[in-house]
Amino acid sequence: MVDSVKSAISRMETVKMRRADAAGSQASASAPKPSGKTDSDSVELKSAEMAVAARDMASVAPVDMDKVNRIKSAIKEGNYPIDIDKISDALMDAYREMKT
Repeated sequence: MVDSVKSAISRMETVKMRRADAAGSQASASAPKPSGKTDSDSVELKSAEMAVAARDMASVAPVDMDKVNRIKSAIKEGNYPIDIDKISDALMDAYREMKT
């Protein structure tokens, strides 16, 4: 699952670079840039990039839905094994990590 998230992020970065290159070439071909550029331009660009990235990630969800459905049905039937010691250890590890 982590690998699929990493690959989705790298795909988004590649798409973002291509769009930035295309936007840069279009901007240089058009009229000269005004000298009083504001920061709001870059905020809008970042917002647009985030929207595109969110849409790309939503289209390729890194979740195995078959596995999720099997776990859901096992929980409903009461057949899902729960290791309380493992859960408590993981919670304590997360607490210790968060504290440091």
